[in-house]
Amino acid sequence: MKTMMLTLALFGSALMAQNGPLANGVYAVAEGGAKGNNLVIRQYEGKDVVLDTAGFAPLLIEGKPEITRDARGSGLMVQLAPDAARRLEELTRSRMNRPIAVVVGDKIVSAPKVRSVITDGKARVTPCEEPSCGALLRQLRQ
Repeated sequence: MKTMMLTLALFGSALMAQNGPLANGVYAVAEGGAKGNNLVIRQYEGKDVVLDTAGFAPLLIEGKPEITRDARGSGLMVQLAPDAARRLEELTRSRMNRPIAVVVGDKIVSAPKVRSVITDGKARVTPCEEPSCGALLRQLRQ
């Protein structure tokens, strides 16, 4: 009976974590028909996006983030802490030519396709137009 109660308690905790807010980070976008305990759904650009929370890379910022502007538009450039940088490298290596999602404040703010492995821990979050870029910067500092 105790084992059953413990199992139910752990299962309930897992469900609550999945249905609760997501940590700021980069998540793999699950592909068609994916099933599992680590999947959550968030809206992005009016569509449901299924995220896999198993191997996410947290957005743990080291140093001062900066807003950049170039021909591609505005973006927020951040340097990740060493462990977060290692996890982002692993995630981007495993997701080549597939989508990932950047989540801040429990919302997907960007969902690019991985074009190269990020090995230096520098991440550029785009698009990031004013005033949303400033709001994003404030959320990451929390």
